[in-house]
Amino acid sequence: MIKGISFEKGVFFIGKRHVSCGYDENGRIVDWVKPLNSKAFLQVLKKVIWTMPCSFKIISFVFLSLIFVPKAFLILGYEILWGGLPFYFLFYFMYGTHFIFPVGLRKFHGAEHKVFSYRGMKTLGNLKDIKQAKITNRYCSTNLVVVYFSSVLLLLTIFIRLYSFPTALAYASYGAFLLAPLVNSQLNRKVMKWVKNYVLTVSFFLQEKLTTTEPDDFHIKTAIRSYRRLALREFPNELRIKRKQKEEEQKMAIVDITIIPIGTEGPSVSNYVAEIHKVLETYQDRVNYKLTPMSTIIEGELSVLFEVIQALHEVPFTKGIKRVATNIRIDDRRDKLATMSEKLSSVEKKLQKESEAKSSE
Repeated sequence: MIKGISFEKGVFFIGKRHVSCGYDENGRIVDWVKPLNSKAFLQVLKKVIWTMPCSFKIISFVFLSLIFVPKAFLILGYEILWGGLPFYFLFYFMYGTHFIFPVGLRKFHGAEHKVFSYRGMKTLGNLKDIKQAKITNRYCSTNLVVVYFSSVLLLLTIFIRLYSFPTALAYASYGAFLLAPLVNSQLNRKVMKWVKNYVLTVSFFLQEKLTTTEPDDFHIKTAIRSYRRLALREFPNELRIKRKQKEEEQKMAIVDITIIPIGTEGPSVSNYVAEIHKVLETYQDRVNYKLTPMSTIIEGELSVLFEVIQALHEVPFTKGIKRVATNIRIDDRRDKLATMSEKLSSVEKKLQKESEAKSSE
């Protein structure tokens, strides 16, 4: 099962063997996929922490200081009036940060959920449909937050009858930390149906009101690219669908497109070509394409081709270029279906016939 982790600048998707990332780097989308190991985990942790806004870091620093600093003074032998917040406040911090997500994180969290919720092919071509998908996710980490704090309240009502309030709260907080993951992992069992309904009701409310915000196109594109990078490695077959239309009913066309970024720092444009290839990969279930040294040839339904052309034209702009010249040639034949492979095959057959005719003379 794929898991998603949103952070202030992007989205991670974690599979069985790989982790992928799509993130905002100075207004352009960058994505990668790497083997799931300790090095990749550290990269995930680093991005999650260092991309947080300063205000969030300050709040975290103050909260953690109130737990550890007074205790450090006591260990060093200083006499102080207050021993700091109890250690179980670490659990409140860990789960409670869901309620104070920064704006960027909430938008990427919403984009992550919409990608998960959308049932169709997760491609840039389906951006509008993905944007309309549900922003709630049945498997969101908010479920665990609900289970934890609900468990604290439940255990507190039990322990308060046996101990003083501070002691009862401590036992409830530590006990809930052990109990919550177990309960959360069993929610899909039939005997837990009423618990699951309660958890999802509260979780969906929190997701809609606190932990997510309606994402912009940029956030959804970032999530789609991250998801597809993982999908291409772990389940590529799910990225390809059989065309429902019969070949004779399809209005296929061929486009030859050359994109020229103007104002680059050097003569090489390979970086832009690589980015264009990444965008084309997100449309591979709807078009066929071939990169050549001088241009890119794309085959598909005309309405889709115009959509792809616009997406490719935008690529240099996402990398900071201020001017782009795009040359387009369209071969649209309506009397019969003419694909790239058929055209090449036709020419090759004619050349072969001429060659055989010459050899027989």
